[in-house]
Order: sequence, then C-alpha cells, then structure tokens
Amino acid sequence: MKFASRWTTSLAAIVALALVNQATAALIDDFSDTDVSEYTVTAILDANGGGANTAVLGSPSGALQLDTTAYDGIEQYAIIRDGLSLDVGKEVQVDVAHTGDSQDIGLYVGGTTPVAGTRQDYVAVYLRNNGQVFSRGFDGTGEYGLSGGASPAVESLFIARTAANTYETGYYEGGVRNVIVERTPSFANDGDVVGFYADVRALGTLGNWDNLSIVPEPATLLLTGLALVGVAAARRRSS
Repeated sequence: MKFASRWTTSLAAIVALALVNQATAALIDDFSDTDVSEYTVTAILDANGGGANTAVLGSPSGALQLDTTAYDGIEQYAIIRDGLSLDVGKEVQVDVAHTGDSQDIGLYVGGTTPVAGTRQDYVAVYLRNNGQVFSRGFDGTGEYGLSGGASPAVESLFIARTAANTYETGYYEGGVRNVIVERTPSFANDGDVVGFYADVRALGTLGNWDNLSIVPEPATLLLTGLALVGVAAARRRSS
C-alpha cells in the first residue's frame, strides 16, 4: 500500500511538472509569415576595412534566413528580436539547419544593444557549415576562448541563463541536452538583448532558423518538480 502511495505521489508530481513546463514554455516566433520587422540586424564586425555586404533578412519559406546578395568580406551580425529578454532560470532555443554556405548561424544573448563595428557583452552558440558546433562571445570587449568543435546531429541550439550573470551554451541531439561551456562574464550581462548570431563568409543563403522559444532551463524544472513532490507527499501524510 505504501509503495502504491509513493508511486501515485511521484506520478502526480511528474504530470504536474509536465503541465508547468507546458504552461511556462513560450514560442516566440515560428516564422510562418514573411514579416521580419521585429528583428534588427547590426553588423558587429566588418573585417573588410569599411565596405559592406548586401545581406537581406527574410522568411520566404517558413524559416528565418539571411541572404547575402553582394559579398566583399567577412561580416558578423547580431540579429535582435525587439523587446525580447532572457530571465534567470530560462533557456532560449532555436532549431537550425545549415545550407552549407559559409559560415556560422546560431543564438546571441547580450547585455548591451549591439553597435555597428563593435563586438561586446554577449554569449553565442552556433552551427558551422562543416557541421561543427561552437560557443564564443565577448566579455566586455575581450573575446572568450573558442569552445566546442563536435559534429553532432544538431536539432536545436540553446543558451540558458542559470544565474544572474551565468550562462550555459549548448545543443540538443536526439532529445539529449549537451552543454558546451558555462560563461560567467566579468562585465555583467543581464540578458536583455536576445536574438541570432551570423558569421557571413560567402554569397548565398546562410541556413535557416526556426521555432524561436524560451523555456524553463532544466535546473529550474528540477527544483519545481522536487517542490511538487514535497507538496504532494505532505498532502498524503496529512490526509
């Protein structure tokens, strides 16, 4: 009888946890229409000495893409969703598919509004055209060391804000969450600038982003689940 009681309590907690996860997950954009006016594109690196590429953001086929129609040198972009921020205990996710054109597409979470020609105060995780996944970014204006290099079958990328000034970056493969690196900036990053990162090194379409979402990060879900188990157990004892 006690075993059945414990099993019922655990099952109730699991169901409640699933409901909490579903209720708190938020799909921000599935790019089902062609309106990309909520995104601002800033070239945070122009490595060609003052020239400019012609890069056009759009979603013509139900996914976000960056098309470079004129190319004169390497450029890196912060593509920021207006008004979106990442709270402590939350994780931003996006599905990615690379076209094979050069070079990187991924996620960007920053603490300051992007400025043209300036890379600062952000963490990024991205998929490269050769299938490798990396994490980089800037602490103030000092660059983090490059982390990653595995070539998994990536389903989605994530950046989780696990504390006020701590971030995890990684990817999902086969439903499994893989952390590449944890970042704790010296210069505070408050996660109030969220969107995409791109490194363009060729003409063409640089892959697709889809299903931008913000969900509870796993440690937060675990704590919620433990709390629900405790509440359920207490109710069983008092009944």
